[in-house]
Amino acid sequence: MIYNIIIGALMGIANLIPGVSGGTIALIGGIYDKLINSISSFTSLKFKKSGIIFLLEVFVGALAAVFIFSFLIKYSLDNNPSITYGIFSGLVIGSLPLMLGRIKKFSISNLILFIIGLSIIIGISFLEPQGTNLTNELSHSFSSLVYDIFAGFIGAASMILPGLSGSFILLILNEYERVINSISNVDIVILIFFAIGVILGIVLMSRFLKILLRKFPTETFSFLFGLMLGSIPNLLSRTGQDKNILLIIAGIVIGIAVSVLFFYINYRRNSNTK
Repeated sequence: MIYNIIIGALMGIANLIPGVSGGTIALIGGIYDKLINSISSFTSLKFKKSGIIFLLEVFVGALAAVFIFSFLIKYSLDNNPSITYGIFSGLVIGSLPLMLGRIKKFSISNLILFIIGLSIIIGISFLEPQGTNLTNELSHSFSSLVYDIFAGFIGAASMILPGLSGSFILLILNEYERVINSISNVDIVILIFFAIGVILGIVLMSRFLKILLRKFPTETFSFLFGLMLGSIPNLLSRTGQDKNILLIIAGIVIGIAVSVLFFYINYRRNSNTK
């Protein structure tokens, strides 16, 4: 129980940071497959007590982290970007062997899917938010609220993929600032409409991923491996002009260590259940 809440909290924190993927954290924590299957089963009205409890634990952790740590994350990104992005880069680097182990065989098709995933994330890295619009204000106009649903859908669908940052997608869509301000100001109206989009995005993407992981597991993980590998330069580039190499290296070491620790904990948990 506590473990799932902690991983959920880390997923919530990750989704607050542009360039960081909550899906990567789920993969590091060893709950990615269970998360996808549980969401898909729940939305197919195939209720299992264990699956519902698991989703509640992850959801509670993620939701609590979003509200508790949103200010702390903003402060850390503004004042210590080098070590912050270094840590998350280290988490991704530490999880690469785990992802690579999911690719059972080498083939040309897998290589192509890997290149496509790598190209997508690198291409997205060159995109920048284009100014601001009404969605960045705490407006309750019909068009803004409909856009909240749309942005929530796209952001959540991206968030569930390891290597693809839902928060960065929200930045591109000019929705990130609006959501952060809504959380800070507890604007329930905006948060409800955004949540509708998030729920739809998670539901549809999880069901799609469940099918892919069942029928094409090696091909799917080849694509996801490309996404994850391509996210590392994007993360490191976000430290800004005042980057501190030593702090970045220290952060990477910490991130890799945390990743290995979670892998070890998850391995022991799985061993004890057998």
